[in-house]
Amino acid sequence: MKFTDYLIDRLLYILFYFISIVLVIVIMSLDSINRDIGLNIGNILYAILISIAMLIVFLAIDYLRKREVYRAINRGLERDESDYIFNMPDRANREHRAFKKLLTKNYMHYENTLDSYRKKYRTQLNLKSRWIHQLKTPISVIKLLLEKEKEKDIDENTRKNYESIEEEIEKLSHGLEMELYSLRINDFEMDFKVEKIDVIDIVRKVINENKNAFIVNSIYPTIESKENTLVKSDKKWLKFIISQIISNSIKYTRVKDIERKYIHVSLSREENSTVLSIEDNGVGIPNKDLDRVFNAFFTGENGRKYYESTGMGLYLVKEICDRIGHGVEIKSVEGMGTIVRIIFYDSRSIYDKIVR
Repeated sequence: MKFTDYLIDRLLYILFYFISIVLVIVIMSLDSINRDIGLNIGNILYAILISIAMLIVFLAIDYLRKREVYRAINRGLERDESDYIFNMPDRANREHRAFKKLLTKNYMHYENTLDSYRKKYRTQLNLKSRWIHQLKTPISVIKLLLEKEKEKDIDENTRKNYESIEEEIEKLSHGLEMELYSLRINDFEMDFKVEKIDVIDIVRKVINENKNAFIVNSIYPTIESKENTLVKSDKKWLKFIISQIISNSIKYTRVKDIERKYIHVSLSREENSTVLSIEDNGVGIPNKDLDRVFNAFFTGENGRKYYESTGMGLYLVKEICDRIGHGVEIKSVEGMGTIVRIIFYDSRSIYDKIVR
């Protein structure tokens, strides 16, 4: 609060002060007329000046006594912090001390309530994480059993059934992985390690993990890289990003009825950055949906048409890229395909200081 604000708040007080002076002068004038005594204008003006001077001194002293309180309030308004409450001085008047006591009481109640919710949230988070990890074990066992069954001498129809089951298991596994990472992203700062990574090596691992989906859907993955394939990132989170993008590419390429379906991954250098491009010739994204594909739970026209989109994949990709310091762009033409670009800036990582 500035001194001008302080004066504005006390305008009514100042107004009544001057009204009281005027009333005193009027009473003195009436008394002088009644006694038939001449009114001394000089004395009246002198008295008014003395009163105004006393008023100014009073307001100045009162403001100086409360100035530290107002400064603490201003700091609280300018910053998104709550510690200003504890920085308010105790030597102010009783009214301000009562306000400080009330604010401190409310703040402690807020902190205790928030801490209670944090503990409940942490408990739910741990339960969900354990549940997901427990589900991963039977999924892995089912995959191994299917692999063994496929190696046996079985008819073509049974083999196709096994492949369909395997594909659905992959979807389930992918969904659980997405849920696990969506839980971890809330504690992102506690779960990352920045290092130099061979991004093409990660791409190969992701493609290998999705090889059944590529084979079943007759999609041909290709990799092109003429540049140094080392980038600065977090291996686990980057693998998740690439896996989400490639999974989306498979999802919306397999539904397209064309002879040659492909997903092309390339790494190239641009000014002050390395760019990983993942291109497919799938159904593409309608132009009206492009600006919203990174929004949480947005499925768009394709999601409603093919009933497999959760609207969380690209949202998580964007969220993670923002936190690590990478850029992400998407270009698409409906009916032609989609290109997603991950941009690794040479000097724009918020975690650069950690690796130096």
